[in-house]
Amino acid sequence: MPLIEEQRRFLKKLCEIVDVEAIDVIVIAGDIFDHAVSNSDAIALYNKAMTALCVERRKTVLICAGNHDGAARLAACNALLEQAGLYVAGSVRDGVKRIGLADTAFHLLPYFSIDEVRYLYPEDEIKSYDEAMRTILRHIELDQERNNILVAHCFVTGAQPSESDRSAMVGGANMVGADAFSGFDYVALGHLHRAQEIGGNVRYSGSPVKFSFAEANTQKSVTIIDTGDFSRREAALSMKRDLRLIKGDYNEILDAAETDGRREDYLKIELLDEYAHVEILNTLRNYYPNLLSLVGKQLHNAETSLSVETASSLQPEDIMMMFYREYTGEEPSETQMEWFRKAVEFEQKGGDMQ
Repeated sequence: MPLIEEQRRFLKKLCEIVDVEAIDVIVIAGDIFDHAVSNSDAIALYNKAMTALCVERRKTVLICAGNHDGAARLAACNALLEQAGLYVAGSVRDGVKRIGLADTAFHLLPYFSIDEVRYLYPEDEIKSYDEAMRTILRHIELDQERNNILVAHCFVTGAQPSESDRSAMVGGANMVGADAFSGFDYVALGHLHRAQEIGGNVRYSGSPVKFSFAEANTQKSVTIIDTGDFSRREAALSMKRDLRLIKGDYNEILDAAETDGRREDYLKIELLDEYAHVEILNTLRNYYPNLLSLVGKQLHNAETSLSVETASSLQPEDIMMMFYREYTGEEPSETQMEWFRKAVEFEQKGGDMQ
């Protein structure tokens, strides 16, 4: 699912929000990129966004690296970037960067490994990620003259990951207790895609675009904070092509498709009365060109599903066998397969077997 256009749309909207709301500081809690080595389009878009915010609007941007970012690359030329108002914390080995702005001190804590913290504090016995986080926070010197905001990238106990949070740690091994952040006036977190608050002053703003159909019915937003009283509200975001989930009977979905004004959305369709197979997928794609997943009714207590990517790679025999299994619940016999192969050969020769 290509999202570069949606990201361009988001950054345009972000600049509008900054202008209308007279925002002073933009905080990004990690995962600027999806990979440590990003493609040229993503890097160009990042450069354009930072130029629009820091150079054209003269705003301050604060970033802590996430687990998907190439931290060393992201934080390159730090001294030069800071002259333009762009502050990037790449590695915890450089310490927790503190930036004092007006009434608030921002503490930038990038994503880290337990071994990095053990290296920094060899005298401390650190057995878990939670202990590593508490060790770092214990060594942060709060600004007694200002409010203190922590910007971090981690998985906090009690937070709800989305289907697209593939890097959220399984089993709780890398979770951090929310009480570790006591002492900070506000904690701005990155890592999870779902916007949510934990404990009142700890918040994930969430991703600006939807990355999975589990987020289909969620409202994306950016969080606006007034550091005078720490009141906050959300500025809504939208996608040009939204992620939608459609459920229903096959004929009902076809009838609704005739008048659907949002045919270009990215879709997942769940059929309640039919199995998922290639013929239905192709019919629905005539109406919905960005149909990404088709899920059929249950067969032998298991859902049948078919993605567009899978369908496009299927050979004729694969399609026939899938079709036969879905409609009979059995495997085709070798005699049936041989007749099918002859029919395919006949078709490929233009109906001439001589």
